[in-house]
Amino acid sequence: MKTATEVVKLDHVISDLLPSCQTGSVEVQRDIPHHEHEPHTHPCDELLHVIRGSITFYIDGEPFTCFKGDRLSLKRNTPHSSKAGPNGCTYVIAVLKS
Repeated sequence: MKTATEVVKLDHVISDLLPSCQTGSVEVQRDIPHHEHEPHTHPCDELLHVIRGSITFYIDGEPFTCFKGDRLSLKRNTPHSSKAGPNGCTYVIAVLKS
């Protein structure tokens, strides 16, 4: 069970990723160790915040490794792939609507 402190931190992350002036949705993604997402795109801008573990995103062939507390902004239609680190990764994804 999550503590009140962990819940407040997640609420803060969500509010920060998706302020009240922005329309969108938030989801939590958990990837097992070394899980890979094949190259793909999204029709909306996305902002990701790593909660636990690590993940490497590949954008235009360049790796961007993110750890707990890091954020990554993906503009709509940006081709990317990813691979979770050796301990897996949990991250919050804010899907920003125009």
